[in-house]
Amino acid sequence: MKKAFFKNILRSLGVIRIFDNIRFQILRFKNLSANEKYKKEFPETPLPPDYILYEAHQINYASYISNGFKNAKKLKDQFEVYIDLEGKNVLDWGCGPSRILRHFPSLLENTFFYGSDYNEDTIAWNKENIKGPSFIVNGLNPPTMIQDEFFNAIYGLSVFTHLSLENHFSWVKELFRITDKNAILIITTQGEVYKRKLYGVDLEKFQSNEIVIQGNTKEGHRTFSAFHPPKAVRLIFEKYFKVLKHIPGKVHDWGLSQDTWILKKD
Repeated sequence: MKKAFFKNILRSLGVIRIFDNIRFQILRFKNLSANEKYKKEFPETPLPPDYILYEAHQINYASYISNGFKNAKKLKDQFEVYIDLEGKNVLDWGCGPSRILRHFPSLLENTFFYGSDYNEDTIAWNKENIKGPSFIVNGLNPPTMIQDEFFNAIYGLSVFTHLSLENHFSWVKELFRITDKNAILIITTQGEVYKRKLYGVDLEKFQSNEIVIQGNTKEGHRTFSAFHPPKAVRLIFEKYFKVLKHIPGKVHDWGLSQDTWILKKD
């Protein structure tokens, strides 16, 4: 509660990104030794610049690789309950520095993978360093240049968590446009377990099933945050997709996991 109160003060003053950059420098220093060791042990492994990595994950190279591989395998298993991904077009929407996407070609050799992100520097790094997938720069706001009904599967992990309320609606509509019939989508949101990060008016809104937007910073950036009561999210998704499964997030020893939504385009 104290941490949330302090962050809200920083947000209201418009200086939250300044303090977030201080946090970045602290974590960069904290991980410096371990990261240097990792680079020496795996000199051929492409690793993104530290700030690009920080925006999408955490500044720990070993975790970036191992956690990304675990997530790729988990997503593959989740998708394959509902769809055969062989030979299909799959999009990592909001791919960041390919933490997950870089591992998928080795898991599904005959599948066509794509990554999109609004951060041009991130996409430029991906294009130069990650072989296999194709990469696309998308705007913060849709539409994209992607053709209608192109993708058979899309996953977007912690993307809606950094979007305005307006873009919740507009991006769901765009995801519908670019997915083929029977496509499967896996999306994550900051659900019920995340309300412990809220207080005051924001907590009241969440408990009233209103999506809470904490802005006063650049939309899309890690400091821009959205919190998602499941009932509100379901109403948005069900306008375009069938909700096949909702997996609530949990409290773990490492932190909070986001809700997972598995959707289908009928």
